[in-house]
This record gives sequence, C-alpha cells and structure tokens, in this order.
Amino acid sequence: MAYFKSLSILAFTSLLAIAAHAEPIFFDSFESGDTSATNNNGFTWDKNNRTSVVKTKVVEYNDTAQDTVFTSNRNWKSNNAEHSLSFLYESNESWTEQRFKIGKPYSEIWMGFWLRVPTNFTHPKTPNAGDNQKLFFLWMDGYSTKGEGSSVGMEFRGNGRGGSYFYGKISPGGNRGAGIDKGIASFIEVPKHRGKWMHLVVHVTSESFVGAKDGLMEVWRKWEGTSEYVKTQDLKNQPIRLSSRVNGFANGYLMGWANAVYPVDTEFLIDDFELSTTPLFLHSNAPNSPSGIAIK
Repeated sequence: MAYFKSLSILAFTSLLAIAAHAEPIFFDSFESGDTSATNNNGFTWDKNNRTSVVKTKVVEYNDTAQDTVFTSNRNWKSNNAEHSLSFLYESNESWTEQRFKIGKPYSEIWMGFWLRVPTNFTHPKTPNAGDNQKLFFLWMDGYSTKGEGSSVGMEFRGNGRGGSYFYGKISPGGNRGAGIDKGIASFIEVPKHRGKWMHLVVHVTSESFVGAKDGLMEVWRKWEGTSEYVKTQDLKNQPIRLSSRVNGFANGYLMGWANAVYPVDTEFLIDDFELSTTPLFLHSNAPNSPSGIAIK
C-alpha cells in the first residue's frame, strides 16, 4: 500500500484559485425524477439497463415514467434530497449498468459520484469464475479492446472477509488487451460499511502524445459524515492512449458486469453524479459537498 502525504498549503491555495473560476461539465442529482438531464454539449444518459430513478418506496423512472410503489423493505433513502439512481443486481444475474455519452471529448476529466454500499453487501464467490466486479469505465472511440484509445476504469474483488478491495484498470488502446490491476486499496469492509454512502472523485488525463506514457489516474474517497478525502489510487506515468478519431474521453458507464453473481438481490445507489475539468471536491454542485477540503 502506498502512503500519500497531506496536501501542502501552497498546493491547496493553488487548487482554490483554480476552482474559483471553474464550472462543472455536467451534474445530475436525479431530482428531475428521470434521466433527461443534459448540458450544452449534449450529454445524454443511455437507456436504463436494470437501473431506475427511485425515491423512498417509489420507482419513478425506468426508460419511461413508472411511479410504481414498492411495499418491500428496499431502502431507497437518497444521499441528498429525494432521488437517486438504483443499480439492482437481481439474484444470480450479472448485469446492471448505466451508460452515458459526455457530448464532447476531454483529454483530462474529473468525475465524482456518491455510492451507497448495499445494505446486505457481501462480495460473492462463484465456483470456477473470477470475482472481479465493474465499478465504472471511461473511454474514447471504443470500449476496452475495441478502442484505438485507452479505456480507464475501476473494478473490485473479494478480500476474503466478505468485503472488497478495488483497483484501477487501464487498457493500452490500439485495439489490444484489457489491462492489468493497478493500485490496489481497501474498498468495502463488512459489516462496517453496509448501507453507508461514500463519495468517489476520479481524475484522469491521457498521454500528451502516443507513447509518452505520461497519463494519470487518481482516485479519492470520503465516507458520509466525514470531511476528509483519502487518496486511494495514485497511478502516474500511465500509457493512457488518445484515439486519433476521438481526442479524449467521450463515453462511460457506471457499475456494470459482475463476474461473480450475487446469490440474493443486491442493490447499489448512486447520487449527485458530476463531471468537470477541474477538481470536484472544491466546486461541487452537490449540497453535501464540503466547503473546504482535507486530503491525505
């Protein structure tokens, strides 16, 4: 495990100066009750793939207006306000995913979102299969091995105690392999983190030119009720290759394929999703975002 020093006063002052002039690319708290949010560059959510906009006991949207009331004990209390986006892995099913198109490619991008750990979370094990579960991915012209440009994301695996560790995943681009696990760090401990919200902030930059190997992927995380962001991944000098066709990150998805199926219904929630060109923890639109910053 790497140890990361606290942000210096000089660096902190510089980040504050940058953030004072910053505007996020996109923000969605799902308070519209659907996935219609967009921006001037044409950000769009793709169709719901086993995802739903929910509030308390009501599924409000899943490709169309639903307003379906559930009387079961599914806990849909959002992180802020009323709504959030539900990702339900039904028992023995592998897939729930929300794709999006950013609307304009960015060679440097920040992404943040709140993620609620399922109230019954246990990292699953499937005989004769891997247990790597997708968390998110960003890509340019094609996903993973289908792209001239690199795909960058995160996955998580079981830690042997019912919880998970997570790590970065960077494809080399050039329509080649999917990449190796990089930057392993603790993700979820059980039962400690069941039902809790975490805020993830991701910073990705591409290579300055093909072969430069000066790309970057950084990740910070803070838990609800705390003010401190801890840096969990610090991946420098990475071969994050730009595509000649799409000069930057233009597509992405949240959650995704679970290589080990959950034996019982297991539901993640995501809230306050945002994209930016500058540090998100300093100028977030989200009501719960800290007014200041503490980083380790």
